[in-house]
Amino acid sequence: MKLLRFVIWVLFLLPQLVGLHLGSSFAVAQDSPPAFTVSFIAVGQGDAILVRDGDGFDVLVDGGRPSAGAIVLAYLRQVGVDDLEAILATHADQDHIGGLIDVLMADDIPVESALYNGYPGDTQTWMQFVEAVAAEGLSLIPAQYPQTLAWGGAVAQVLNPVPNLTSPEQNEASVVLLLTIGQVDLILTADIDTQTESDLLARGLSLQAEVLKVAHHGSQYSSGLDFLEAVQPEEAIISVGQNSYGHPAPETMQRLTILGARLWRTDFTGTVVVTGDGLSYSLSPRLNYLPLIR
Repeated sequence: MKLLRFVIWVLFLLPQLVGLHLGSSFAVAQDSPPAFTVSFIAVGQGDAILVRDGDGFDVLVDGGRPSAGAIVLAYLRQVGVDDLEAILATHADQDHIGGLIDVLMADDIPVESALYNGYPGDTQTWMQFVEAVAAEGLSLIPAQYPQTLAWGGAVAQVLNPVPNLTSPEQNEASVVLLLTIGQVDLILTADIDTQTESDLLARGLSLQAEVLKVAHHGSQYSSGLDFLEAVQPEEAIISVGQNSYGHPAPETMQRLTILGARLWRTDFTGTVVVTGDGLSYSLSPRLNYLPLIR
């Protein structure tokens, strides 16, 4: 089984190592530092996304499961993050907030603000997250539609959730961000389902983006064709690990392929990094984190 997984991984990764999808994403000059990087950290079954604007403004969106905290911290330290201007918990599920607890408890990476979807959880992991936020001297700040967040050289439009929902299911109340850096757009969809996607479409929002963080780890109940047609992604990143849910679903992979998006899976490639100068961008895997995938 291990040999089979290795062969599948090599077959998937080989064309990316040779070409890195250069037919659709554009290489950035190597003689100057990039204006931004967005890292989709390989944390197994969960989400953890580091947004850096190139001028020292760093935001961590989600942190994976509690067991992923060490992986996230190791990555932050490796790339030179010495503080986080903000962390954002898209919703209260443990595969999104668990690793943020270790980040908040780390002495060497202070956190300046903590955002969430405005709808508290009720699990032990959520309570530990709230305690860690308080121990950092912070209060949780809601991020809800139609707020716009200025993150250094990046602008993050909050497309979901709307305020004043009554006991919403956490996935449908996930924070959805349209992240704009220069002329490059990325849409981060957390764990929304097709109903929430329909709600976004009904609001008449502009959803088009070059890079899509595929919702809910590639669930068959997300990434509906109408939504994907509105986004028109060139690149589709699936943050996923070993799971019993069938993620990513073949139906979802097929819909993304029909739209012409190139697929990146963190369980195959490891951490996926989007690098750009605000005019163009490129994607590459960071293979050093592959052995830590669970």
